[in-house]
Amino acid sequence: MNRIPMLTLTQSKLSSAIAWSIVVFFQGLALFFPVRTLPAPLRVVIAVLLAGVIVVILYTTLSTRVEKPDERAALNNYRANSALFNLLFMLFAFFVLFSGKPNTEVFSLTRSQIIFLFAVLNLLHDGLFLAYERFGK
Repeated sequence: MNRIPMLTLTQSKLSSAIAWSIVVFFQGLALFFPVRTLPAPLRVVIAVLLAGVIVVILYTTLSTRVEKPDERAALNNYRANSALFNLLFMLFAFFVLFSGKPNTEVFSLTRSQIIFLFAVLNLLHDGLFLAYERFGK
């Protein structure tokens, strides 16, 4: 008897999207509110919740207990990747073209901002994939 459930691809992506949305929420809070001022028990609860989220993300990403994608799912994954690449390229082009500082040579991000952007990117990918699965041809 196997206690680890076999997930369909849609269940896996939905679980991953929920997990990434939790990461986006807490990382967004951490960007604007000082985490060190929170009470210790609340920080422990958040840390345990985020540890559980990491387990879910690793399970849905690396597990052999997730359904293999068929041709339609592979096409939807390709479409989601293409849409995200085009969106990021457009945002970068708008930043370069319309940034208010003409002599900007360095653009740097903090570690927290990188984690936030990575989580948003993964959340958008999973969300686009699920949208293509639901509303695609």
